[in-house]
Amino acid sequence: MQVIHGKFQPVSTLMCCVVTGLLSAMPALAEAPATGVAGGGLAAGDIASATLRMVAGLVIVLGLLAATAWVSRRFRAGSAARGGAVEILTGLSLGNRERVVLLKVGRDQVLVGISPSGLRTLHVLGQTEDPEFSGYMENKS
Repeated sequence: MQVIHGKFQPVSTLMCCVVTGLLSAMPALAEAPATGVAGGGLAAGDIASATLRMVAGLVIVLGLLAATAWVSRRFRAGSAARGGAVEILTGLSLGNRERVVLLKVGRDQVLVGISPSGLRTLHVLGQTEDPEFSGYMENKS
């Protein structure tokens, strides 16, 4: 298994093994004789095997595409920021190039406007939890 930044990456190791296996099997698939092609047609068995190889290749390519998309979503660069000091709670598009995003910074929530001219803090909501409720819960325990 590969170790990246102290974490095991079994998915990437599995993907490497699958790709290596598929690439090593490709020469065996390509060795099918192409008899009858020069004569202007294929025999019935050749058409079936050619169709089967085409469908199998299409399934392999689509499977690799889906696996790559899943891995890129799962291990994207922005996922390292989760649980950090800044977290995106929600966002709303106001137009083609304007957005409003609610961020959690520590214990505060900050409403930020994003436009082509830059970022602007619209409102700071303060602490997200009620201090009276927190005090009540601490006294209960």
